[in-house]
Amino acid sequence: MKKSRKSNLISNLIKWIIIIIILVIVYFWKNEEITDAFREIKQFPFWVTILCLLATILHFVTEGRIIHDMTMYEDRQMTWWEAFKCGLYCAFYKLASLGSLSGIAEVYYIAKHDIDPGRSTGITLIQYAYQKLGITILGATGFVILYVSGVSTVNEYAKWGVLGTLVALGIVLILILAATVRKAADFFAFIIKKILGEGGLVPKLLGRSKKGKDASKIINLSKEIIDKIYSFNEAGLSFWAHKSLCVRVTFLKMVKMLLWYSVAGITVYAAQLAKISGTDPHIDVVKYMIIPIILMAVSNMIGTVMVAPAGAGTLEFVVSLLFAPLYGNTAATVVILYRFYSMVVPFVLGAIVFATDKPGNIKES
Repeated sequence: MKKSRKSNLISNLIKWIIIIIILVIVYFWKNEEITDAFREIKQFPFWVTILCLLATILHFVTEGRIIHDMTMYEDRQMTWWEAFKCGLYCAFYKLASLGSLSGIAEVYYIAKHDIDPGRSTGITLIQYAYQKLGITILGATGFVILYVSGVSTVNEYAKWGVLGTLVALGIVLILILAATVRKAADFFAFIIKKILGEGGLVPKLLGRSKKGKDASKIINLSKEIIDKIYSFNEAGLSFWAHKSLCVRVTFLKMVKMLLWYSVAGITVYAAQLAKISGTDPHIDVVKYMIIPIILMAVSNMIGTVMVAPAGAGTLEFVVSLLFAPLYGNTAATVVILYRFYSMVVPFVLGAIVFATDKPGNIKES
């Protein structure tokens, strides 16, 4: 246990070092754009802050409803307030560990409310699948809408957009199969065993290179992965039996993500409003509100299939590609405010939940 904690601590420390290095590089490389972004933010009226905070709060209100609904068939259903705090608790761990401990935090928080730890693990894994499904539906639909509408940046990067969409759809398909088809779970477990399990490809290679201890670690890892595959499948089959719940959770996942994407629309609209201050107040709502929201959906979908700690750097890269040609330096403002309201604000609120949280008794599985 101590070795595991030490390993997690080192892993998180390395991630934070990487993030800090990236931030320093970006700051000096894009200093002018960042300075302009903060200057632009200072010009925003107070209602921008209110609306963005409201979107963030409603995001977690919706997340609380999702967790509340997903525990309705357990021995004890979590109240909405408990589920709401669970979402914020996980948000705290997400930033603190750059994503690596948020899932464990959710399992713990659900399990301490008199829900079986095995079922808590399944609920958390299914949550992840629904999250991916919601993000992909919004992103893929948004990509098609923007492409058909002739939005220049989407047309320019259409090939990469199609690739990102296909990768996201592929991941969702694998998750759905693993969750709802027992034979698919057996197949994935078989592949893991052949690659990482005892007598598998990786342990054999490590054995030949006289790294026996490393081989045993890999074998234990394969057992953990296979256990999670079957926990995921059992939970998935259980939820799949309640079709209306599946549809409702998928819909709510899309609603909660749209609430965060609305930060992009609010930001671009406010920036345009500041530029025309004192002149004709008419603003094209579609161009400066709706399209930025849809662009953020596409950006987030593509950004989530790119590998980086907590998605750091990937979303920023995609947003700069899609937003900058249309909205100039406001693209940097979008990134800064989106990250602030989707990571920093939830982290602060989650820290309050973490600080006031009382240890609970977890039932034996």
